[in-house]
Amino acid sequence: MKKKRVDRSALSDLEKPLLVKEVKRLDKQNRRLKQKNKKLEEKVRDLEAQLEEYRKKLFKKNAVKPEDEQPCAPRKKRGAPIGHPGTTRRKPEHIDEHVDVTLKRCPDCGGENLSRCRRHEDHYQEDIVLPQVKVTRFRHHIYYCKDCRKTVQGVGEGEMSASYIGPLAKSVASFLHYQMSIPYRKIKRLFHELFRLDFDPSSCPGFDRQIRARGQPLYEQLKKSLPTKPFVHADETGWRKDGITYWLHCYAAVGAIVYLIDRSRGGSVIRSVLGEKYAGVLISDFLAAYNRILCRKQRCLVHLLRLIKKHLIYFEGDRKKTKYLLRLKTLIKDIVELSRRMELGKLPRDFSVKKADLIGRLRRMLDCRLGHPKVDKFLRKLSNHIGELVTCLDFAEICAHNNWAERLLRGNVIMRKITFGNRSDNGVQNHQVLMSLIETARYRRLNPLTFLYQLLTDSPAAAAAIFTNPAVTG
Repeated sequence: MKKKRVDRSALSDLEKPLLVKEVKRLDKQNRRLKQKNKKLEEKVRDLEAQLEEYRKKLFKKNAVKPEDEQPCAPRKKRGAPIGHPGTTRRKPEHIDEHVDVTLKRCPDCGGENLSRCRRHEDHYQEDIVLPQVKVTRFRHHIYYCKDCRKTVQGVGEGEMSASYIGPLAKSVASFLHYQMSIPYRKIKRLFHELFRLDFDPSSCPGFDRQIRARGQPLYEQLKKSLPTKPFVHADETGWRKDGITYWLHCYAAVGAIVYLIDRSRGGSVIRSVLGEKYAGVLISDFLAAYNRILCRKQRCLVHLLRLIKKHLIYFEGDRKKTKYLLRLKTLIKDIVELSRRMELGKLPRDFSVKKADLIGRLRRMLDCRLGHPKVDKFLRKLSNHIGELVTCLDFAEICAHNNWAERLLRGNVIMRKITFGNRSDNGVQNHQVLMSLIETARYRRLNPLTFLYQLLTDSPAAAAAIFTNPAVTG
C-alpha cells in the first residue's frame, strides 16, 4: 500500500505559522545541543589527558619487569663499566683504639703448632659509641653586692636556667624533628632506648619554643634582608594547621632562606616580604600572585616544559598542534641550555647572535594562533610574559628554573605527610623560624645540630656564624 503524499498547499493558514515556529524552536534546540556536545567532548578530552598523565606516572616505561616477562635480549653486564676506577672507603685520619689480634689455635684445623710471621695486616673499622646521660649539678654560690644591695648568683657554662633538660638534648630533639621528620612521640622513644633519658612528648614543643625565642631576632633579620638581595627564588606548597588549609612560602636568596606560613597564597604575602617594588630578579613559577610585584622576573622554564607536555597529551591526535608544541618545546630547551652554559662560564663566541635568534624565534612562535581556545589562551599568556622567559640570558647568576626553592620545600612536604602539619599558632611559629635558621645554617656550611646548640647557649655567636661563614651555591 503506497503512502499518501502530504499536500503542503492543503495546509491551512493557521497551521503554517505553527510549523514555522516549531522549526525555529527545533533549530535553536539543535544549536544548543551541539554547543553542549562540543563542551562535553572538550571535557572528555581533558579528563582523558589527565588520566593518561597519571597513568604514565604510575606505570613508567622504565619499570623493571620480572625475569620471566623480560624479552630474550642479551643482558647487560652488572657492575662498573670497563676502565672505571674503583673506589673504597678512605683510611681514617686518627685511631682511637688499637687491638692486636693473635692466635693460639689454627682456625682451620685446630692445631696449636703456630709460628708468627714477620708481616701483618691492618683492618680499620669505624663504629659509634652510644653516649650516656650526663647529670650535672650546678651549685650556685650566692653573693651580696654592696653596690646594688642585692644578692646575686651566676650561671654555669652550658647551664639553662629553670630547665631540667640540657641544651644538647634539646638541640638533638629539634634536629630530629625538623631535619629527620620524626614525630615527637618517636623522639621520646628514641631518647629512652638509646640514651636512657626520659621526658614527656609534650616537652618537645617547649624545646622548640626555647630555640625559637633565641632565634626569632635572627629570623627577622634574615627576612628583612630579602629585599636587598640581587635575586630571590620563591615557591609555595600546601600546609595544614589544625585541619585548616594554610600555605608554606619559601624564599631563597644569597645568604638567606626564609619560610613563612600564612593562610593566604596571594600577592599580599609576597608584598609583605619583598615590598611593592623589588630591585632584584624574582624567580618563580607562573602563579598569578607574582604578577603584582613590580620587578624583573624569571619564570621557571621547567614548569613551562611540563605545561607543554600536558598540552601534547591533550592534542595527541592533532598533527598540526603537536608539531607546533614540539617545536616550542625544543626552543625552550635551547634557552635553558644556553642559560646553563652562561652560568658555567662556557659562553659560545657568538653568544649575542644566538641570544637574539632565540628571542626572535620565541616571539614569532608565540604570535601564532592555532584556532583552539585552550592552546590559544596558553600562547597569549606566554606572549604577555615573553620578557620573563628570557631574563636568565641577561644575568649569569639567574637560573632558568626554580629548582632551588622546590628542593627546599621537599623536606617540608615529607614532614607534612608524616606529622599532618601543626596544631597551634606556636607550632606554626616554631616551624617557620627553626626551618629557616636550619636551612640557612646548612647553606652557610654550618652543622645544623651544632648551630642549634650554639643558639641555645650563645645566640650572639650563632648569629655571627650565620653571616660570616661562606655560602654554598644554590
